[in-house]
Amino acid sequence: MRLGRSKALTGPYLDRNGTPMKQGGGTLLLEGNADWHGVGYNTVCTSDGVDYLVFHGYNVKDKGRSKLRVERLEWKDGWPVLRSH
Repeated sequence: MRLGRSKALTGPYLDRNGTPMKQGGGTLLLEGNADWHGVGYNTVCTSDGVDYLVFHGYNVKDKGRSKLRVERLEWKDGWPVLRSH
């Protein structure tokens, strides 16, 4: 999952380094790995003042079954980062 932001709804959307997403930009927040495929379809939830990224992924070690995952989000320079990464 790659992130970008804009000051206007219509764009342009830029990543953390200022690269337009239309030109291949996008700040990486989440990607699959050898244990998890197809991670995505996410939302951010806040509970007791803590932000979490809630998303699904296919657990390779469990025959590819879809699982709900919840990872704690932290913020660095105004951009979200996963605590576990």
